[in-house]
Amino acid sequence: MNDTDISICLVGDVRVERDPDQTFALCAARLREADILFGNLETVISDVWDPEDVSDLRLVGTPEHMLAGYVTAGFSVLNVANNPSMRFGWKALSRCMELLDQADIAHVGGGRNLEEARRPAIVERKGAKVAFLGYSTVTDPAHAARKDRPGVARFRVDTAYRPPNRFFEVPGAPPIIITTPDPRDLETLQTDIGKAREQADVVIVSWHWGISPASGGKGELVGYQTELGHACIDAGADLVVGHHPHLLQGIEVYRGKVIFYSLGDFTPRMARSNRPQSTIVAHLHVNGAVHRVAFIAGEINEREQPILLRKSQAGATVGQVLEASEPFGTRFRTEEAEVFVHTEDGEPVGA
Repeated sequence: MNDTDISICLVGDVRVERDPDQTFALCAARLREADILFGNLETVISDVWDPEDVSDLRLVGTPEHMLAGYVTAGFSVLNVANNPSMRFGWKALSRCMELLDQADIAHVGGGRNLEEARRPAIVERKGAKVAFLGYSTVTDPAHAARKDRPGVARFRVDTAYRPPNRFFEVPGAPPIIITTPDPRDLETLQTDIGKAREQADVVIVSWHWGISPASGGKGELVGYQTELGHACIDAGADLVVGHHPHLLQGIEVYRGKVIFYSLGDFTPRMARSNRPQSTIVAHLHVNGAVHRVAFIAGEINEREQPILLRKSQAGATVGQVLEASEPFGTRFRTEEAEVFVHTEDGEPVGA
């Protein structure tokens, strides 16, 4: 590496809900080695909201003192375009974004209007500019930012159900599900990426998408995820990262660029189980452009703390990712601490 090489780490869903000083204690040293650390904020950090704004009285927000956990871990950018962000109303999300600003943590995907919610966060390190954009397909329509209304950057997707081919022969067979990105939002997405491209050396798009176990998901991809992932790359994005399913999903190399369909949870273990839950950290290097992409295997322990694993410990997690990536034909090279992604021609990305 030279002086212009910067490293970026990206994790999935994060919600500090226990001791903020201990949540990232087992991985913070490694995370803070990155020049930029990104995550999806799977909550709203605020002590301020109006009871009438709370969409579900069973929900509990994250107290403001939990912000210290994100600062300790070294987060540079957090995505707020997701389903929990407006469950406590705009006052709570606005306060959350204010707190992030005070902590010098950039945020994407939310704002006082649609233009602000779509605005990229530009993070500069060592002279290189990295643009982040954040969108959600799994947000309550009432929480979407509009031209004159605050909220999050919601992307609309249409869902249709078609009878299977053997519908009359096999009563009760599950339907064929077809998901179609809204063409108006697709055009907007392409415009956003193009504008971000003009302002930065690298563009990264974050998606809160897919189906979580709470909605019946078992880790499978939904059709629109691949369509949107490809659309981002076609429009000029350099990397796409996904979250929300609370499970690991595959990695695809499309036109030489990498799509992480789901990084899984980072904390806590939202797909509840009695066993450690697998997670991964996407890791890339930028030197004028993205030139190396890898992932670091990890797990979340019983205290909801993420741990980054050595090669000798990471077999199960790496195996999950490789198996989920088989439909894409993605190739990998495993080293001591990381698993490197190869391009379509079999060479390591940027090698």
